[in-house]
This record gives sequence, structure tokens and C-alpha cells, in this order.
Amino acid sequence: MKCQITESGYLHIPAEIAQQYFTTGAVIALLKGKELLIMPVNYVGAGGLILKYRNAKGDRSVLLSELLPEDVDYGMRDVQWDEEALALRIPLYIT
Repeated sequence: MKCQITESGYLHIPAEIAQQYFTTGAVIALLKGKELLIMPVNYVGAGGLILKYRNAKGDRSVLLSELLPEDVDYGMRDVQWDEEALALRIPLYIT
């Protein structure tokens, strides 16, 4: 699975990932060490960050610029779903 962090501070999530893990359209984002954790919110009324539609295919975006460290690596990266944390794990730095 791959996602992209853009230079403008957006996380782009492909439709396949969004439809499987983020069906409500809202997420919580946390920094944990050198990773970003993206967790689904049970319903939009609970708060969180809104996932916006990018295209008709269903790709989604969420603005994270205020949360990202200044030295984050932008671009595509491999991501993993963490069943224990119920979160998408996204490395902030490309190695």
C-alpha cells in the first residue's frame, strides 16, 4: 500500500485504502516517533479531520501541514495498517 505526503502538507490516500479503513470520512492524526498514525473516527459528528474527495475514483486527501515536522520527507511511501492500533502507519522519512 502506498500514500503520498505532498509539499503543501496533504496526505493523499488512494481509494482502495480509504474505502477499506476510512468509511466515515473523518480521521484523527497523531505523530508517534518517526511515524504518522491515521485513525478512523466512528462518525463525522465526533470531530477529527475531514477526508476530502480528490476525484471520482474515490481517492481522498486530508490536510496535515500543521502537524508535520519541518524536516518531513515529501513524496510516496509504503504504509501499513496496524490492526492493534487500528491505524494506518505512515513513515515520515523515506529511508
